[in-house]
Amino acid sequence: MTRRAAARHLPGVRRYPAYDPPEYVTWRPEPDVLAAYRRTIEAQPERWRIVETAPVRLLLDLYAGLVRNRLHDVTLKRWVKQGIIPKAWLGTGEEACTIGPVHALERRGRDGDVVCPMIRNAGACHEMGMPVADMLRGYLGTPDSPTRGRDLHVGDLRYGVVAPISMMGSNVPVMTGYALAFKMRGEPRVALTWIGDGATKTLECHEGLNFAAVQRVPAIFVIQNNQVALGTLLH
Repeated sequence: MTRRAAARHLPGVRRYPAYDPPEYVTWRPEPDVLAAYRRTIEAQPERWRIVETAPVRLLLDLYAGLVRNRLHDVTLKRWVKQGIIPKAWLGTGEEACTIGPVHALERRGRDGDVVCPMIRNAGACHEMGMPVADMLRGYLGTPDSPTRGRDLHVGDLRYGVVAPISMMGSNVPVMTGYALAFKMRGEPRVALTWIGDGATKTLECHEGLNFAAVQRVPAIFVIQNNQVALGTLLH
């Protein structure tokens, strides 16, 4: 008996049909949105020169990262719809905020730059070198996941990925600490993390940003206005 056939005979196991998110299947480009995006790039000559002179290899690598990020989200969305996992946090529509900054880093595993992604920045994990399979194992909570099934906030220092903290504002002082260590050791390394618009209202975020600025540490903080703030005002 095959594994799939055996699963159908297991008591209490309910299988749902395969799911393809309709927004991906029926997607069509919107000319007005594409035109507005191009105008945004062309409005700043320096930015436009960077885009125009970017090597084809770099553009292809960035595009591949965006696709990987989206396919990761599609898989999670399918799993939720099929009843495999109860919920998932997606970065759909925010992929560029993740993939672009990571590709500007020195990705050398333990000896390179480090990132601490929010759960919506999962694309940072695979672009730093972590197998997508390990990321998905984190959601399944299997013993062979990076956290050995203890937490879906996956990270792996072998690839320079610091496991994020559920309270996102706390990632700021943590990565400030990493950057301070790099500075004190004289290591030419950078610490990067992301912060949402809601978490910018937290105390630890402000304390971390202030300390990073005062100490002039090699840290990068990407603030995403993803409008997913829970219990805090946008303005």
